Amino acid sequence: MTHPRPLQVCLSFDFDAMSVWGGSFGQFSPTAVSRGEFGARVAVPRLLALLAREAAPATFFIPGHTIDTYPGLCREVLAAGHEVGHHGYFHEGPVDLAEDEERRVLERGLLAMEENLDGYRPAGYRSPAWDLSPNTVRLLREYGFAYDSSMMAQDFEPYWCRTGDRMPTDRGFEFGPETDLVEVPVSWALDDFVQIEYVYAPSLLLPGAVGPEEAERRWLADMDFAAAEVPGGVFTVTFHPQVIGRGARIRVVESLIHHAREIGAELTTVGEVARDWAGRAPGPATQPSVE
Repeated sequence: MTHPRPLQVCLSFDFDAMSVWGGSFGQFSPTAVSRGEFGARVAVPRLLALLAREAAPATFFIPGHTIDTYPGLCREVLAAGHEVGHHGYFHEGPVDLAEDEERRVLERGLLAMEENLDGYRPAGYRSPAWDLSPNTVRLLREYGFAYDSSMMAQDFEPYWCRTGDRMPTDRGFEFGPETDLVEVPVSWALDDFVQIEYVYAPSLLLPGAVGPEEAERRWLADMDFAAAEVPGGVFTVTFHPQVIGRGARIRVVESLIHHAREIGAELTTVGEVARDWAGRAPGPATQPSVE
């Protein structure tokens, strides 16, 4: 497979607004809700202005609840030339959902886009909390998605998603066959929420122990590694507007944009990466992997 570019850099934003607090953290208090509101009231307009100033494309993964709550702002994201991906409805992770429930969540998120974003149909999906059910890949293919961005079997290279994996406890892992759904991988190490945002919820504590400057140092180091060691690869960083858009933290986004250009990387959307990679990669294997 040829590598026409040294590195593709994707700035992705999970625009969860209030849904992450109720859907993932189980918090509905006015203070918790206000943290999500900040993402829409202040952070997204601030980020859109920065991205416009830098002429930098981005991908916004948006739950249907956010689209229903802030349809005008979500239309602004599209009007600015950015990609929008599916991110559940109320930030509900699919891993514990029955198949019919997961299907309803997918359809409800799609309906929110259709009704509020002039019939927009997303190419990509990112699971809330980056966790998939055994049915997710099959359902994404059924609903016409081109890519997922929720898994971590590579760090800086896309790959084909599989279905039918099995993990017996009394013998080795059983790999299912590859599909034509592209995986654009993510990493908790390249996520701002777990690095720098404080969250306390029953059975969960995110201490926010890493300062923005330390997170920035780590992310730039990984970008440099990807550029040097993974020709033609992709560096995908995940931001949350309510986290990275608060105060001086937004300078981290600016720094990553500037550094990407300094090393000759291309800023692009997750969807463009998936399309580019699928067009030049060997097709999915018809037999399960045995490696």
